[in-house]
Amino acid sequence: MPSPSELAVVVCSRERAGMLSDALGTIVLHTPREAEILVVDSASTSAATREAAHAAGVRYVRTDTKGLSIARNVGISATARPYLVYTDDDCVAVERWTEGILERFADERVGAVTGEMIDHTAVDHSAPLGPTRHTRVLAGLDAGHGALMAFRREVLVELGGFDEVLGAGRHLAGAEDLDIFCRILDAGYAVVHDPSCIVTHVHTRDDDAYEHLYRGYGLGLGGLVGKWMRLRPIVGMRMFVTLAARTLRRAVRSRSDARRGPAERAMLAGIISGIRSSRRLALEGGRFVDDDRPAPIVLEEASHPAASGTTEEGS
Repeated sequence: MPSPSELAVVVCSRERAGMLSDALGTIVLHTPREAEILVVDSASTSAATREAAHAAGVRYVRTDTKGLSIARNVGISATARPYLVYTDDDCVAVERWTEGILERFADERVGAVTGEMIDHTAVDHSAPLGPTRHTRVLAGLDAGHGALMAFRREVLVELGGFDEVLGAGRHLAGAEDLDIFCRILDAGYAVVHDPSCIVTHVHTRDDDAYEHLYRGYGLGLGGLVGKWMRLRPIVGMRMFVTLAARTLRRAVRSRSDARRGPAERAMLAGIISGIRSSRRLALEGGRFVDDDRPAPIVLEEASHPAASGTTEEGS
């Protein structure tokens, strides 16, 4: 089994220093000391993210180009540890949250491990189910969630990292997590979901933000479907049928729910729009070609960035 000294925990964050501080408090508490903890600042417009990282005593790296996938890829470049765990700044870690991840990577054919995200309002005293091993590309849709996902670094490097056109901060504002799961599976590796690895989600959005969030998820899912329709048409069509049917069912069931109903309809519309948008994007090596990167956001008080557009400071 890999050692905790081979592990890096990466938290990508933008403009949410308060939540980041809470997340880091639990991560530092519940992560083995030998592991590295790294904050990637996704082009925040103030120094608050940097200050939160320094207060927690963890490494800090900044990219001046916003976009969650861009930040995730900066995390890959910023550490040499062979195993990377990603979690979100609105989640808190629980005791022994990385233990199962390391156990699963004892199998050399496992390229990624995912865990469970529990809502802070949930009350569930049932024992977690055992791990599930996924090997088919289509299973990437159900393999896990970006709130808790871990990878062999060498596999991420082999595949060119996350698709930087997908994910929060971009027009196709979601599905970068599902996309990398699908690409890992397509490369012949397994993805294992281990529900004993847990983070708690602590942030609840208001209704308007909730609908906007679901629209972004839908756009990302549409981009994912559009990509796979070109890479492997049969797989892509199955993805579309699966996602459209699921979203339509949820939209019908929640039509009288003033919060969930509009969100599900926004997701369905986003999927269709995302497929259309993806047709205009070139593909290279399983990733979209990023011809419209966001303009850099440079903090005046930050030290001069390197040629890569990133700045690193020690804890």
